[in-house]
Amino acid sequence: DVIMSRIAELALLVVAFVGSCDAFSPSALAGLRPTSLRRQTSLSMAPVMQAAGQNDEMSRRNLLAGTFGLALGSAFPSMVVAEGGKTATMEINTVEGVTGTVTIELYPDLAPKTVERFVTNTKEGIYDGTAFHRVAKFLNKSVLVGGDPFTKETPYCYKDIQDKEICSEGKGYGPDGYMSSRVKQSRDDSKKTRQSWDKGGPSKWRKDGISKYKLEPEFGKIPAERGTIAMRRFNAPDSAGSQFIICLSDMTNEMDGNYATFGKITSGLEVLDKLVGTETWKSQSPLIFTRDDKKPEAVWGAWDMPVNRQGIEKITIQ
Repeated sequence: DVIMSRIAELALLVVAFVGSCDAFSPSALAGLRPTSLRRQTSLSMAPVMQAAGQNDEMSRRNLLAGTFGLALGSAFPSMVVAEGGKTATMEINTVEGVTGTVTIELYPDLAPKTVERFVTNTKEGIYDGTAFHRVAKFLNKSVLVGGDPFTKETPYCYKDIQDKEICSEGKGYGPDGYMSSRVKQSRDDSKKTRQSWDKGGPSKWRKDGISKYKLEPEFGKIPAERGTIAMRRFNAPDSAGSQFIICLSDMTNEMDGNYATFGKITSGLEVLDKLVGTETWKSQSPLIFTRDDKKPEAVWGAWDMPVNRQGIEKITIQ
């Protein structure tokens, strides 16, 4: 619907131009001077501006092409490929049998430090073999929280703030892929491991104020719309580590200006939508969308821990 709307806008711009082509004659353009445009505009006014310095023999066709380029750039500012053209692919595999590939376009031009950290985490294998440890729903909204290396089924080793190596136990779900709940019992899952979920990240990182790992906040650059991905932060603005939030609903009211959104899903969103219906159990704490302003924080109930493993097999960068 958005694309069709943009096409309609573009058509109106072109029709308006053709109907008033005399207004764009070289003499009419003689007094024009270049003006700065938004950074996201894909094509500049250069073709139109060059017309001002040309003689009366310049063809109307070149003028049309120049103005058409300006109209195209104005109508489609959000479709510009992000600087560097980086994309990430996420392989999903759940116990219920939901599988698929999710493609994420990253925006290093708008959130360079956040994208760099996500890419580094990916290349270091922090995300491989993890799982979404929160499938959170509130009224008609939903998000997925992942990126915690403590959700790996194998031990994850890292260095704490005192440079001491510590290894997690793994087996949060165990070989059968689910944990005990009101409807079924598991004998191979580790409650101790699940109690560490929400606390995992890169070496030297902690979710509290004594963390030696900091990530400079890049808030407010990209709206937290449906299909976007943001780094999860905690109390401090620079407290993001490796955990991320995928918005399956519009979360602009809860997150904009307080979270670093750094990418958007371009394919596979329907795969993630299927995860929302999974059975959940009680997490250790509610899901809080932290704010730095004086507005009330959104607090969602703690019943968001998936009973069945919602696995992320691998994330790769292209």
